[in-house]
Amino acid sequence: MSEDVTSEEVNGVPCDKMFGAIAKVRQDGDLAQFRFSARNEWVEGTASRSSIYEWHGMGGDHTHVEQFSFEADHPTLGHGHGPTPQEYVLHALAACITAGIATGAAARNIAVHKISSQATADIDVRGVLGVDPDVRKGFSNVDIQFDIDADCDDAQKDALLAGGAKYSAVFDMLANPTEVNISRNGS
Repeated sequence: MSEDVTSEEVNGVPCDKMFGAIAKVRQDGDLAQFRFSARNEWVEGTASRSSIYEWHGMGGDHTHVEQFSFEADHPTLGHGHGPTPQEYVLHALAACITAGIATGAAARNIAVHKISSQATADIDVRGVLGVDPDVRKGFSNVDIQFDIDADCDDAQKDALLAGGAKYSAVFDMLANPTEVNISRNGS
C-alpha cells in the first residue's frame, strides 16, 4: 500500500489530478479560492427548485458537464415535490465524508469495495413554525454511521473515516459557525 500513487486511478479517483491540484494549490493559494452557487426558484406552496451549473475554482470559471436540478418541499405543508432542505443537508454531509474516505483511500492505494452510511438528525419543528421562540430552528443533533469495506484493517478504516470528517467542508459547516448573509436583489 504505497502512498506514492500519482499516475493512475484508484477506486475511480484520478490520483494524478488529485495530487497535481494539491501541488498547484500549495504553490499558489489563490487557486484554492472556490465559489459554488445554486439558483433557486419557488414552485408552489413550500416547494422550490434549485439548479446547479456554474462554479469558480483553480483560477477560473467553469460549468458542470450538465446542469443539475433539485426539488425540495416539506412533508406536512407541501405537495411532495421532493425531499426537505434538511434532508439535502444530510445527503450533503454523507456525500462529502464519503468522498473524503474514497480520496483518502486512493491516496494510500487502498482498494475500496463499498462505502455506505446512514445519516439521521433530530429537529423540533416548534422553532421553525414559530410556536416556541426558544426552540432552535435547526438540527439538535446529527448522527452518521459508516460501513467501509476496503482492503485494510479496522485501524486504517477508522483513520479513513476520521480523515473523511476532518477534511469535509460540509462537516465543518455543520460543526462550526458559518457566516451567512441574506439580502434582496437591488437592496
